Amino acid sequence: MRAALYARYSDDRQNERSVIDQLAACRRHAEARGWRVVATFQDEAISGAAMANRPGVLAMVASAQAGAFDVLLIEDLDRLARSLEHHATIFNRLTHAGVAIATLSKDAIGIMDIGFKGMFSELYLVDLGQKTRRGMTANAERGLATGSRLYGYRSEPGGALAIVEAEAKVVRRIFDDYADGLTGRDIAAALNAERVPGPRGGAWNASTINGSRQRANGVLRTELYAGVKIWNRMDVRKDPVSGRRLPVMRAEADWRRTAVPQLAIVSAAQWSAVSRRKAIEAEASPAAIMNRRKPGLFSGLLKCGLCGASYTAASGGRLICAARRERGPSACANRRTVSRREIERRILDGLRDRLLAPEAVELYVRTYREAWSAEARRQVNERTPLQKRHAQLCRSIDRLVDAVSDGSADQRMLARMREQEAQCRAIEAELAALDETDPANPPVVLHPNAGRQYAALVAELQAALAQSSAEPGGQYRRSVDAVRSLVTRIDLTPTSTAHAAPVDITLHGDLARFITPAPDPRSMGRVVAGGGIEPPTCGL
Repeated sequence: MRAALYARYSDDRQNERSVIDQLAACRRHAEARGWRVVATFQDEAISGAAMANRPGVLAMVASAQAGAFDVLLIEDLDRLARSLEHHATIFNRLTHAGVAIATLSKDAIGIMDIGFKGMFSELYLVDLGQKTRRGMTANAERGLATGSRLYGYRSEPGGALAIVEAEAKVVRRIFDDYADGLTGRDIAAALNAERVPGPRGGAWNASTINGSRQRANGVLRTELYAGVKIWNRMDVRKDPVSGRRLPVMRAEADWRRTAVPQLAIVSAAQWSAVSRRKAIEAEASPAAIMNRRKPGLFSGLLKCGLCGASYTAASGGRLICAARRERGPSACANRRTVSRREIERRILDGLRDRLLAPEAVELYVRTYREAWSAEARRQVNERTPLQKRHAQLCRSIDRLVDAVSDGSADQRMLARMREQEAQCRAIEAELAALDETDPANPPVVLHPNAGRQYAALVAELQAALAQSSAEPGGQYRRSVDAVRSLVTRIDLTPTSTAHAAPVDITLHGDLARFITPAPDPRSMGRVVAGGGIEPPTCGL
């Protein structure tokens, strides 16, 4: 019986030996039953409330579906998951693959075990969340720490907050400068030029200073600096698929405030001066602000070729490097603004005339096939000696087993048999990690009409953009989505630091859109050669 072991602990504050101890206990259990351990999987400091963020459990399920082992052994079912849904999902996938599940207390886990344990595990998380919220509420009412560290303060033993004077001086400076008429960008640029570390140790951003009115965050909107602690602002929910923690803002009427004058860093006069200016700015030309932030055709894809930051809207339909705009010249030397309309026109021309050229598509597919074949040959070269050595060990182990059976084996032979069995397990794990690939049959072929179809879409979109009455909906929206799918990143790089220097545009095209999977389901959509092949780029 080939066994795989899985272990997990959920919090980085727990003992790191937890996984080692779980695996050791499972290994002893397997040896006592004569099971041969062929693989181990683990997830460290990851909650069991989701699956997508646990590489260990995903690798285990994939290995089971590949037939690498016969039984999965875990300390307890709550190590496998903390959700009834995920318990059932893993159980169904392993059962379909012919793999049994066992724990230290039960060698055969059935559907009833999955149902009861999954329900109790999920109830445990609900109960834990309620107790955590109760504790945080009690801390908030007493003015204690309730979350991550806030710039200007440190947590003392017991949860009490204390002012960090060096950081408090920076906070007071920000309030004074803003009240004197400087903008958040001006303040961030000055702090970065003086190498003042930001709240996370890096550079300052204008958004770090200005914050969000809806979230009441940012230096200028944090009421704790004025001696008022706000809590119950948001609820943090965990996505059951990805495991990501997603903040959800509560209505402002549900927020709670506790006076903590001993924690005030700025005076009431400083807070009032900043609040008045914020209120005036919020009422000033909201329509102009909305128009300036209207997304463009390639919003989110345009990057500064000097620092890698995104391009963002400036004014008058122009774009500027966000790092330069938000952090100042010390963050990026690229001061060149560009016309959004001109950039979009040049990109569309490049898509039509260069990226979609038949020779570019042919080059990509040929490079892909060559890389696939090279990777497949490498794996074959690695697999052959491993298989040969595995066969030798199996024959040797069979002879040793015969010796044990007829009573002629001594202690040295038994030790040699255990050593060779361990070598066998290691080789089987290496073989399981190697993909079954065929050098002669790459998993993609060129779709004959893809280039022409995308070229037609680009032409349609250019025609729509030329008409001022074009509405962002219907066929226009579909054309935009299709064209955006052609590129993964667009680098804008000024040729010099001169005021109106020409800008080079480098288009990184996702030519994978032009290829279709081969009919073999085992290799469908697989990309090799070091995690993927960089698509060709073209300078515009």
